[in-house]
Amino acid sequence: MVVVAGSAVVVSQASAEQKTLDLKKWYVLVNRNSGKVLDDRAFATNDGAAVVQWARHGGANQQWQFIDAGDGYYRLQNRTSGKVLDDLGWSKTAGSAIVQWKDLNAKNQQFKLAKSPNGYVRLVNRFSGMAVGVRNAAKADGGNVVQNRDRGGADQQWKLVPAGSVGGAGTPTAPGGSVPASQTPSDTRPSPSSPPAGGGSSTKRFMGSDKVLIGGSMSDASATAAPFDMRYAYVHSRPAPSSDYYTAARCQDAWSSWWGCWNGSTTAPGTYVTWRDDVAAHATYKGSPRPQKMLWTWYSLRDLGDAAGQGDGPGEVKAINRLDLLTRYLNDYRFFLQKIGKSHDAIDLEPDFWGYVRSLGNPHQVPAQVSGANPTDCGSQENSAAGLAQCLISMAHKYAPNTAVGMHLSCFDWETSTQACVKDYASLGAQNADFLASDVSDRDAGWYAQPTHGGSDHFWTDQKAAAALRFYKTMAESVDKPVVLWQIPVGNMAQNNTRNHYKDDKVDWFFAHMNQVANAHVAGLFFGPGQEEQTTVESDGGNLINKTIAYHNSGGTALK
Repeated sequence: MVVVAGSAVVVSQASAEQKTLDLKKWYVLVNRNSGKVLDDRAFATNDGAAVVQWARHGGANQQWQFIDAGDGYYRLQNRTSGKVLDDLGWSKTAGSAIVQWKDLNAKNQQFKLAKSPNGYVRLVNRFSGMAVGVRNAAKADGGNVVQNRDRGGADQQWKLVPAGSVGGAGTPTAPGGSVPASQTPSDTRPSPSSPPAGGGSSTKRFMGSDKVLIGGSMSDASATAAPFDMRYAYVHSRPAPSSDYYTAARCQDAWSSWWGCWNGSTTAPGTYVTWRDDVAAHATYKGSPRPQKMLWTWYSLRDLGDAAGQGDGPGEVKAINRLDLLTRYLNDYRFFLQKIGKSHDAIDLEPDFWGYVRSLGNPHQVPAQVSGANPTDCGSQENSAAGLAQCLISMAHKYAPNTAVGMHLSCFDWETSTQACVKDYASLGAQNADFLASDVSDRDAGWYAQPTHGGSDHFWTDQKAAAALRFYKTMAESVDKPVVLWQIPVGNMAQNNTRNHYKDDKVDWFFAHMNQVANAHVAGLFFGPGQEEQTTVESDGGNLINKTIAYHNSGGTALK
């Protein structure tokens, strides 16, 4: 039984239990079988985009609002796209796709909430009479959401958890491939100028700009609210198991965990990249075109380590010395680069991995099956981690000629061993890349400061900031390339240290010290959370947007 009273709906769940549905609230829908949540795949905003299940990360693409359609039925609107759940093509076939579509208030977009035990509900489509569930009762990220005969299975049961709470199954986890999928004036790779008097590097332009670039990970709506230059997005999943994935006209449902099919089975393989590049190229600000560019964080050796059976770190280093796995990896990387094509993007290569290599000693002595895994592009490269680095750089320059490729600075010991890092990155051949990238922190300082999270101090002082900038400057000058700072926490001191509202001081510090930033040869500041629960561009009270507007109105800060 459903009773409507103003903006609240009481849905009877069991004889002694009631759950109030507030039509003004956003909800996360947690699947009983998997513990995953209902997810607009990759923050898509187009009609027909896939709806999947994914580990809960708090993003707006996992939040849904119920709209009263009358007679006890509701439309479920996604917070990112504004689209609603839709029985694709008015289908009455068991196993057919549930997608998102423009809200037409049609019967194939209307669902009733049928009670299930323990506070769960089933979503039954008004047109087909079928219930919303997960294909084959899958438990993995990316499982496709479909409709099927209403059999009351656990994969067809969903718990409505108010967005921002931690209750119920599916407690938020670190973001996976469906994290916010996240672009500057045009040109090609960086062009370092002659060193200034006294030595060092002076990069006058980067990604077509002579000013420090501003960007981050954010929704499409946020990206148009300020004159952002770039956006970034992760690409990580196990590589495709065969070349069939690259040549298919359309993705298959079974391929949904592979990054190339994150946009669903109605799209061609690789659409995740081409679509994001197109969104960036058509970005606007104040109603006028203002093209942005993408920074792709290529982060797939982590997944290759899983395939090798040992996960992060040890598994990754083991995987690059397995011919079968490295062959798949480099084939996947080539396909990724081909999808970028002639776009003016940037690639941040493999965060953390180079640190694992460094822990084993000389990068030239860490074995990798480079020449055998890709004889076409890298047959002349050394069979070592250093050779793999050169292979990745040269492939990017070959297949994505307008794209800048950057080596990620994984110098976990930088505070005590900067010169060791300088030596190792010279061995890796970082001088042949176009930039260096470094992450600032994966979580807000206010999150780390909580006793339940260790109570550690990650706030900046001028001394801490100066030390970090000295390190960036040293590394930039050692290879004569600029540095971009990625994954800078978005929090600010006006937040209240609750979920999605943790304090931090780095946004305000960077914008107040842009000359120091430029003096360290930093060419870009890219803001975004590295883990669920953190402050985002959408939850920071407009601070990053306002700071970015003010920065560009001031004329920006010249690169040095």
